[in-house]
Amino acid sequence: MNTPSDHTKRRFRITGAKIAPLGASNDVLDGMDFWIADGRIAAIGAAGLAPPFESGSYETLEFSNALVLPGLINSHSHSTSALQRGKNAGAPLDLFVMEAMARRSPQTMDHVRAGVLLHAIEMLKHGVTGVVDHFRHGAVPSVEAVLTVFQAYDDIGMRAAVAPMFEDKKYIDSLPIDPESLPEDVQDRWRHMKPPSAHDYFAMMEEIGDEVRDQGRVKLMLGVDGPQRCTTQLLEMAGDFAARHQVGLHTHLLEAKTQALMAPPEFEGSFVAYLNHFGLIGPRSSLAHFVWGTDRDIELAAETRVNVVNNPVSNLLLGSGLQPTARMLEAGVSVGLGSDGCSGNGMNMFEHARFSMLLSRISQPDCDRWMTAPQALRLATTGGAAVMGEPGTLGVIEVGAHADLAILDLDSPTYKPMGDIWNHLVMFETGDSVDTVFVGGEICLQGGRCTKIDEDAVYAQVSELAERSELDSAQNFSVTRRERPAFQPLIVEALQRDIKINRFARLA
Repeated sequence: MNTPSDHTKRRFRITGAKIAPLGASNDVLDGMDFWIADGRIAAIGAAGLAPPFESGSYETLEFSNALVLPGLINSHSHSTSALQRGKNAGAPLDLFVMEAMARRSPQTMDHVRAGVLLHAIEMLKHGVTGVVDHFRHGAVPSVEAVLTVFQAYDDIGMRAAVAPMFEDKKYIDSLPIDPESLPEDVQDRWRHMKPPSAHDYFAMMEEIGDEVRDQGRVKLMLGVDGPQRCTTQLLEMAGDFAARHQVGLHTHLLEAKTQALMAPPEFEGSFVAYLNHFGLIGPRSSLAHFVWGTDRDIELAAETRVNVVNNPVSNLLLGSGLQPTARMLEAGVSVGLGSDGCSGNGMNMFEHARFSMLLSRISQPDCDRWMTAPQALRLATTGGAAVMGEPGTLGVIEVGAHADLAILDLDSPTYKPMGDIWNHLVMFETGDSVDTVFVGGEICLQGGRCTKIDEDAVYAQVSELAERSELDSAQNFSVTRRERPAFQPLIVEALQRDIKINRFARLA
């Protein structure tokens, strides 16, 4: 793998732009310059002051009407789905998983790289500077594929935590249904499948860890899937790997009601307690979706300082339910914001912040407890920084923080006339106002165009690759279409069972 380029030695002065630090205060600074050196914010001070460097040159970016935000962070996504854009019309999660498995035909490294670059281009254009990529590549991700992901993010200049995805239970064993209710031929097909080996997964992870241990912007996380899809052996091995390498786990947890129905009774029905038993819960780890968490799960999430990720648009698309985000924030849980895969929705984190804010209000009549626009943006900044393992150095504009920045053009019609800037950002911004993006002190987007890769070459390649993937998956899809009618009524019945909590909207 190539070593990161020596981009951090460039120095910049940014002047003429308002600054929204998004730390503890909602203040917006005006009449200030700030300086970037060695990939970090070196100084913030009154415009016109002398540079904070003893010697050396710097470049000036001068704006007349702009806003500088901390770079947004997408805390849960799947780059593998980038070539499947528009293919997901939505279905209950466990039926969607059947379709996702049908798409696991072998992918070339061209597919892997193009998916990452397409994924990253869309995010950079919307002011996203960091992402957690829950990367799927077949039953067991290959070393070559994961290194290709690392290289692609480094080439485009984006910050990423890559969590190779894996589970070792058969699909039929991950559902709260009676398998005997399925037709015999369906039972036989699934029962005769050989699950992938946890030893193969961790052999890959060990090799990747040795290869990329010292990379700067791109790092490795554990990515084993939700615990209902994992054997105890896999979770024990994951806990051992996490302890030895001091890395966190990024996983789906309690995304759908079907998963809540499988919560282990020996841990008081708490999946958080269950994962904690294996040493997988803590500040380095992140739990994506977390819709069907119990009060005990929420309490443990706050106590252990594990990170939770809301994926509001995906949860709506798949009918998974509403995450109790405002309640978790009140309880002291650290919450980030994610898009999930992009087969059914886009990577616009302004939009995902909007949905988080609005959906939090329909379960709470006390408007003083509603999520505010700055709170919603903090899910995608300070909340995301915690998920990425860098609270205080990502997601804020402070001296010493990484210079990961999104600069928005306030001459956009979105800001005419200007009201409260936070309301504009959450309720009106589409991402089209993003002009310039820094990652680690390097300009990765300028004038709305990526600076480090050829966007047009990526666009020219992806349609052909996507078509090839569809052809490769055609036989798998024919099996899925044949078997779905057998699974669907059993899954719908499970979703209708009465349990102690409810995350669905009910109209009377």
